Amino acid sequence: MSWTKGLVPGVTIALVALAAVEIVVLLSVMAGGFAELSSATGLVLGMQLWLLSLGVPLGVSVAPVTGAAAVQGTVSLIPLGLSLLTAALGFVMGRNLARRAPSGAGLAAAVLTTAVTHALVAAGAAFLTASGSVHATPGRALLVGGLIVLAATAAGALRGGGTPAALLGTWVVERARKTGQDMRWTGSFLWAVLRAAVVATVAALFVGAVIVTAALVLGWQQVVAIQQQLGSDAAGDTVFAILHFALLPNFLVWAVSWASGAGFYLGDGALVSPAGTQVETVPLLPLFGALPPQDASPVLAAAPGLLVLCGVLAGWWFVREGENHLGEWISIRIPWRPVAAPVVVVVSGAIIGAVSALLVAVLAAAASGSLGVGRMDLVGPQVWETALVVGLEIAIGAAIGAAVGPWVEHGRAVRTYHPGEDAAAMSGPGAPASPGRQDRSEAGGPAAERGAFPAEAGPGSGPASGAEETASAGTASTGTASTDAGSAGERHGRDRVRPDAQGGTSEEAGGLFRRGRDAAGASRTSRGARERDREAERRREIADKHRQRAHNADLKAQKRYAAAEKRRARRKAARDR
Repeated sequence: MSWTKGLVPGVTIALVALAAVEIVVLLSVMAGGFAELSSATGLVLGMQLWLLSLGVPLGVSVAPVTGAAAVQGTVSLIPLGLSLLTAALGFVMGRNLARRAPSGAGLAAAVLTTAVTHALVAAGAAFLTASGSVHATPGRALLVGGLIVLAATAAGALRGGGTPAALLGTWVVERARKTGQDMRWTGSFLWAVLRAAVVATVAALFVGAVIVTAALVLGWQQVVAIQQQLGSDAAGDTVFAILHFALLPNFLVWAVSWASGAGFYLGDGALVSPAGTQVETVPLLPLFGALPPQDASPVLAAAPGLLVLCGVLAGWWFVREGENHLGEWISIRIPWRPVAAPVVVVVSGAIIGAVSALLVAVLAAAASGSLGVGRMDLVGPQVWETALVVGLEIAIGAAIGAAVGPWVEHGRAVRTYHPGEDAAAMSGPGAPASPGRQDRSEAGGPAAERGAFPAEAGPGSGPASGAEETASAGTASTGTASTDAGSAGERHGRDRVRPDAQGGTSEEAGGLFRRGRDAAGASRTSRGARERDREAERRREIADKHRQRAHNADLKAQKRYAAAEKRRARRKAARDR
C-alpha cells in the first residue's frame, strides 16, 4: 500500500500549480489583457505555460502570410519562476510524506509514485492541448514532467526526517558504511567540494541579483518608456508584472553570464556582454529597457572580477570545512612544502571550479531556450561557453581563497585571544572551573597531548610532561608526518595553556579562545584550531596506514622467502637421496 501514498500528493502538486497559472491567464482574458482570446483558448494557454515550466517544449506552427506554408519552430524557454513554484510544492509534499512515515517504511515508493503521478497528469494535459498551432508531445511530457517533482519531493523527504536508507535502500547505505577509510575520505572530500561549488554558485546568483537591480535603477526611464509604448491597461500591466516574476530567475542567470564576460543572446547574433550590446531590435518587454548601451563603459570590463570574488569565498569556505583529503595525500606524496603547498592550492581551485562549471551549465541550460521561429531561436546564454568562463573565474578565485584561507583563520584565532580578560573573568577563589578540560588533561586525553611546552610548565606539571612524552612517542612511531602533527599540536597547546601564579599549567589563567563560550564559563577552541587538530590527526592516521601497508608488505615478503627456503630444502633433500 506504500505505492498508493504518492497518488494524492502528485495530483495535488499538479493541480495547485496549474490552477495558479490558469487563474492568472483567465483573469487577464476576462479583463481584456489578450485581444480576441476566448476563455477556452485561455485554458489551453494556461496548460501550455504550465507544461513549459516543467521543461516540456512546445511545438509552434506559424504561417507567415495567409495561404503560405506554415513554418515550424519550438518554444523551449522555461519560465523558472513557475518551475520554482512546482518545486516548492513538491518539497512541502515530500516533507509531509516523511513525517507520516516516521520509520521510513515505504518512503522511497511514495516519493517515486508522487513523481510518476505528476508526470501522468502532465502527459494528460499535453494530450488535451496537442491540437492547434501550439502543441506539446505527450510522450515528452511523460518523460520530463516528473523530474522536478522527483528531486524536490526527495529533498523534502530528507528535510522532514527521512533517512538516506529509506530513499536509496538499506543495502546501499550498508555497502557505503563497509567501504574502507580511503573511500570514506574520498566521499567526504567530494561532498565538501560540492558544497563549496554551491557556495560559489549561490554567491554568483547574488551578484546577478545585484546587477539586475542596478540595471533597473540606472535604466528605469527606458523601462517606463517601453511600458508606455505598449499602451496596456491595468490588466495588461498585471500580465507583464507576472511575466517578469516568472522570468526573474532566468534574468539572474543571464546576469551571471553577463558578469562572466560570456554574455547572453536575445536572438541570433544579438549578444549582450560587458563589451557592449550588439542588439538591433529589442523585444518589447519592459525589463529589456535596462540593457546596457551599445557603447559600454570601460568600468564594466571589471565585471568578471565579481565572479573571481565568489571563487575566493568558496575557497575560503573549503579551507574552513577542513575536508581537503586530496591535499593531504598530495602533501604526503610531495614532502617538500614549498612545492606541495602551491600544488594543493591549484588542484583545490581547479576541482572547485570544475564542479561549479557543471552547476552553472545546468542553470544556463535551464535559463536559455528558444522563443519560436526566426531570429529568436536562441534566447539566453550559450551553455558551455558560459560554464567554461564562469568555471575558470571561480577556479582562480577558489585557488586564491584556498591560499589565503589558512592565514585568515590563523588571524581570527589570534584576534580572539584575550588573556587579561580571561584571567579577570575566570581566575580567583570564586572562578568557575572547567571540569571537562581538567578531566581530559588529567586523564591524558587530547588536552594533555596538546599540553604546554616543558619550558612553560613548572615543576610537577603532569600535563606538560605527558605532552612531551606523547610528542616523542608520536615522532618515533609515525615519522615525518607525525612530527609535523606533533608540532602543530604543541603550537596549539602553547596557545591554549598558560602557567598560573604557582607555575602550573592552569587553563583558567588565560590562553582560551573566546569564540563559542557557553553560559557556564567553559570555552571552546575556535573552528580554525579544531581544523588544525583534525588535520594533524588525519596526518597521523595516513602515516599509520602507510606504515601498516609497509609492514604487511614486509610480512608477505618474509612468507615468500620462507616458502622459497622450504622448496630449496626439499629439492636438496631429494638430491641427497
